[in-house]
Amino acid sequence: MLKSAFTAVLIATAIQIFTVGILAPKLPREVCQPGVEMARTFSFASAPALCIENKDGAAHVSTSDSSGTVEVEAKIRVYTDSAESIPLAESYVASFFKVTESEDLINIVTEPEKRPDTVDLRVDYTITVPEGTDIALQFSNGNVWVGPGCNHVKIEGNNSDIEVLAPRGRAHLKTVNGRISAQQCADETVLETVNGSIVASLRQGALQASTITGSITATLLEKEVGVCDLTSMNGSITLVMTEQPSVEVNATTARGAIRADLPLVPADSVQRRREIHGVLGKGDTKVSANSLNGDVIIQRSVT
Repeated sequence: MLKSAFTAVLIATAIQIFTVGILAPKLPREVCQPGVEMARTFSFASAPALCIENKDGAAHVSTSDSSGTVEVEAKIRVYTDSAESIPLAESYVASFFKVTESEDLINIVTEPEKRPDTVDLRVDYTITVPEGTDIALQFSNGNVWVGPGCNHVKIEGNNSDIEVLAPRGRAHLKTVNGRISAQQCADETVLETVNGSIVASLRQGALQASTITGSITATLLEKEVGVCDLTSMNGSITLVMTEQPSVEVNATTARGAIRADLPLVPADSVQRRREIHGVLGKGDTKVSANSLNGDVIIQRSVT
């Protein structure tokens, strides 16, 4: 009995040493209470474009048809390695934003100065802009959501999921580790990720989507889409088209299989297990779908 109690004490002591001395310093500081927590708000007269750079944090962008201003709220959470570092963190946060404003552009740079070694932080943005505003965001370690009504949208992410709904203009979305969703696009759309899936739908314009590891699902909502170019190195590709499409299809896979539910013109088509080349209708939409290690599926919309 005494031996069991002694063993239990040793185990509890070892767990405490491991948790406090080894594991805790390696945990993300966001699981802890922030040393400094505050919010900053900005209000600007509307400009054609808004650009924000942020090293750690998320963004939520929505549009308003009644406001003539750009409203920005930044929620700041700063984590320090000790209580003694809090004054340094507070001083650092005091000069946290570099704002440049002109008739054509509102530019916000988060952390224009080098971050102190004893400080970790996160800044989450909530943004409201007038409809038709161009948006350019460069974010890391946080997800980005952009609602309907923006004009041109350009987003560069790192460890970021990106979702954009119904942009009116061009959309160029790129992330390193994260998923991309771009819905109801109406102009040139370029989607790039290294590790993540892509889901997109297009009403007109051109779509180019590529991923190294992940699947791609693309839906062509209207016949006005001119080009659809899809590439996945390690993932499947699914292309969904309108009920009566007019397409020229070139699809290949090296180690997967291809299935097409569309009756391509026999005289102009080649269909094998891993390769399809053919035309349906006048061939107005040029479709290219290529996968190295994944299946390629081409189908009609079921709605």
